[in-house]
Amino acid sequence: MTRMFVNTKIRLAKAVEAREAGQGTLEYLGIVVVVVLLVGALITAFTAFDLGGKITEQLDKIVP
Repeated sequence: MTRMFVNTKIRLAKAVEAREAGQGTLEYLGIVVVVVLLVGALITAFTAFDLGGKITEQLDKIVP
């Protein structure tokens, strides 16, 4: 009877380990996706709204 409980506990522990095996990869993939979205948003902001020109204009006002 005790052997059955021990074997069941071992089986459950192995099942949990198998489920979490790819978790780190998914987390890294999520981070990469977020970084790509942020870089895309920055590029869009600098090109579509001429943010680079506006920043340069304001810096020229500060530094004669």
